[in-house]
Amino acid sequence: MIVIPTRMKSWLMLLALLLVCSEAFGAVVYVKGQKEPIAGFVESADDMSIQLRIVTPEGDELNRRILRSEIDLLLQPVSPSRLSQLSPDNPKAYREYAEELVEKTSDPEAVETAKRLFMIAAHLDPKAEGRSALLGMTPLMNDPQSVKQLRAMAYLIDPSHDASLLEGQQQAVTTGAALDESLREDVIKVLQMLRHGERADARQQLQRDEIRSAMRQGTSKITPDECLALVQGLCPGCGQGQIPAYMLQKLVAAELELRTSEASDEVKPQWGFFLDGTFQKPLPVLSLAKAIGFDPRQCVYRDGEWIEPAK
Repeated sequence: MIVIPTRMKSWLMLLALLLVCSEAFGAVVYVKGQKEPIAGFVESADDMSIQLRIVTPEGDELNRRILRSEIDLLLQPVSPSRLSQLSPDNPKAYREYAEELVEKTSDPEAVETAKRLFMIAAHLDPKAEGRSALLGMTPLMNDPQSVKQLRAMAYLIDPSHDASLLEGQQQAVTTGAALDESLREDVIKVLQMLRHGERADARQQLQRDEIRSAMRQGTSKITPDECLALVQGLCPGCGQGQIPAYMLQKLVAAELELRTSEASDEVKPQWGFFLDGTFQKPLPVLSLAKAIGFDPRQCVYRDGEWIEPAK
């Protein structure tokens, strides 16, 4: 039995709730002077503030107005206006926007939107977009079986039926491995130092072997070498004390991954499980419409909903 710490339960439940609710677009807000980010849905925004609807782990909803002067970092990668401009006449645009959102893995809504856009592109133009769209989805899936199904569909859609799509090693799709609580907090502090521009303090911490090892083990979003490059101003755009957007995204994604990670010792079934009659189920049918639980024919975004184009 896996025991999940109370704080991790809260984060996991919050992320799950963010996936369920879709009336407004999600955002992750870092407020100056506060350690924990605030995840919610932007109900309204102007030049002075944003109105955030926050879903608590208990399922309650809170409304909070946050002044823009108080915001250290606002992540809101999914753009409603960008979605409304997508047209079935241009399937490539769906895939290109999905590829942009793939990098925004700290926002659960960005991940779900990317999956949808990839699948729509594959549906609209399977010959030209199917292979790249389906393969582009694989890093977003939560289990190896889903990755295999996407690769199988890519093989069937691909006009050349490239067998290499069914072979080779799959990249791990799980989050970072479990860490000791104190080490996890130390790595998170280093990420926060980097995000706040405290490069000297971060450099000192990154000289510790245990910190570098814990970072490699605990997160797949950023590496110690990338952090050192940022500290030394050697990565593209990192000079003169600046943090480029792509590095900022990596730092935030790594921090959220560490906060939501849990011990995940896999319990393997006994051999008798495979002889149990309940295991003998029909093989799943490979279908674009069933791959991630929505109909890709609903490919037009209007008034906050995905609908089928008018005929």
